[in-house]
Amino acid sequence: MSFVLMLALVAPPAFNALPPEPLLQPELVQRLVDPPRCLQASCLSGEWAEDARPRIPAGQLRVDGSALPGGGGRLRLPEGRQDWVKAQGSNARVGLQYGTRRGKTGQTSVSLTMEPAYRLQGGVDDGIEGTGPVLRGQIAWSHALGDHAQVSQTARLEAGQGRAYLRNSLSLNWQLHPQWSLGTGVDTRHDSAVSSRNQTDMTVKLRYLF
Repeated sequence: MSFVLMLALVAPPAFNALPPEPLLQPELVQRLVDPPRCLQASCLSGEWAEDARPRIPAGQLRVDGSALPGGGGRLRLPEGRQDWVKAQGSNARVGLQYGTRRGKTGQTSVSLTMEPAYRLQGGVDDGIEGTGPVLRGQIAWSHALGDHAQVSQTARLEAGQGRAYLRNSLSLNWQLHPQWSLGTGVDTRHDSAVSSRNQTDMTVKLRYLF
């Protein structure tokens, strides 16, 4: 014990006054106490500011997303044409319909639809006699014959599960009087798998509007 006490008395003062090792470096402590402002998210040169966009010389047009083909993700259609995508669903079939309709060009109009779907009930709404994934397509057109008559046709085909069902309807309508009209038509149905569903109907209808 006396040896340890003697060593402490004769040791140089610098040895006895060694400071404790700091846990963090001074530079790191300064960063924690006063973080630099450059860490804040900001626009350094005003690139995102509307008034910072470069000016376009006179006589030139700014090119952006709306000037690209498709209008920046939105399909641009010719005059008189309409396209749509919508969900279709019933107790018999659920799916998605893609369609396009041409506006009247003179006296004629045409529409085309395509429907990938899943058939829940077979043999109904002009479909195959079965269930499962199906693909349905339809084309419809009409043409005015003068001011009082119109001819129209609708062809609908559904295929799936190794089967196909086709329905084709052709009709002609006359406006005889503001309250009277006469319609004639031929309706043909064909099932590739069930021959008993094949039939052709001809109709003549006289309508009166009360």
